Amino acid sequence: MPKLFFLLSGENTSLPAAEVKAILEAEGYSYTGAEEMDQVLRLEAPLESVKVVQIRSAYTRVCAQELLVANATYEDISETAAKTDFKAILKPGESFVVRINRIKTYADAEINTMTLEIKLGGQILRQTEGTKVNLKNPDKTFIGIITDNKLILGLKLTEITSKTFSERRPRKKPFFHPSAMPSKMARCMVNLAHAKAESVLLDPFCGTGTSLIEATFIGCRAVGIDAQKRMVLGTKRNLAFFGIQ
Repeated sequence: MPKLFFLLSGENTSLPAAEVKAILEAEGYSYTGAEEMDQVLRLEAPLESVKVVQIRSAYTRVCAQELLVANATYEDISETAAKTDFKAILKPGESFVVRINRIKTYADAEINTMTLEIKLGGQILRQTEGTKVNLKNPDKTFIGIITDNKLILGLKLTEITSKTFSERRPRKKPFFHPSAMPSKMARCMVNLAHAKAESVLLDPFCGTGTSLIEATFIGCRAVGIDAQKRMVLGTKRNLAFFGIQ
């Protein structure tokens, strides 16, 4: 199985990695060699598993196919990149760009991210044939993450936006209650429950219906109950607002 890595949100220290693993387990994808780093999860899993993470995850930012791991020094990165078969990734005529992200202040004194992008871009050009750099609209993007004083470089497979979650935050729904769970957290909870598409998910304390909404958006049949009638009625308003019956 190919090596993958996931750039995770820094909003929580433990939930993002647990969420990715729960999604893979719920959807029946086996994985091995899981290693958690600061805001990065590395593992081996089928490439097609990336699609379900893209669709379901609340706390994943980028999914990539891992190409190399090196100590966060220019020398070690250059030596490791020299042994990496970029020809297998880039065909003649294709364009690319290298983007480096630093988590917190790891290797801040050793590595300048812009300098590293230029160095790696030049090295990839020399190691491939007929390729070119395109900063605005490349055919392929190599993404590097500096974390735990390591550089993890890979081919970006997908990037996930959190914009849709902000559009469903509690204050934007017709029925609001101060105890309402944020949509991101609710989606994560649904994923941690290993809910599958077409399965029934029961929320016995549905509140404003956030978990029901998020479960429905990943294909579940969501059922909610609550001890308070006004909460049930409010949930129905929120479900109707998003076109859910």
